[in-house]
Amino acid sequence: MLLLCGCAALEARGDLQRLDVAIRMALDGGVSVNELKDAFAQLYAYTGFPRSLNALNTLEHVLSERESEGIADNEGKPFRRPAAWDDAKLALQLGTDMQTRDEGGTPWNYSFCPQADYYMKSHLFGDIFACDQFTPAERELLTVSALSAMDGVTPQFEGHKECAVFMGNTKGQVDYLCRWLEEKHSMHQ
Repeated sequence: MLLLCGCAALEARGDLQRLDVAIRMALDGGVSVNELKDAFAQLYAYTGFPRSLNALNTLEHVLSERESEGIADNEGKPFRRPAAWDDAKLALQLGTDMQTRDEGGTPWNYSFCPQADYYMKSHLFGDIFACDQFTPAERELLTVSALSAMDGVTPQFEGHKECAVFMGNTKGQVDYLCRWLEEKHSMHQ
């Protein structure tokens, strides 16, 4: 998971040169192609489509180069379209339940901006978390990794460190990840 989290932090930074190297290390270290795809797709919700798409394009380029060199990378668990994608009401319910879990059991309601509340519940915690490539705990580690590399998101970074624990990671695991990112990748703000 650390190699994948390192890729998430570099995606968030938009550092494509270092991301290229990190993707190769991740693939060599056992991270699957589909794990990388799903991680970069998830991160668009935190880092924006431009960085997500740039990371996916970098991955595609790396895979093409490796294939031409005769390297067969592990595809991993195949993508399966979640049922929630075909049922907006289900996505909203799943997302509301997942976000409540992510907040430690406290229902979250952003009534100040109902659109944002709906988008987060229905799409982020409904559609994205419905994908089965990662557990909710692993998704939170990816989120923490990306946020650790971004400027101006300290409240979200601190909040998601807590959410990572609510989702099943230990505080020690989250603290270790943050130290590792800071020491090995100079990612922390």
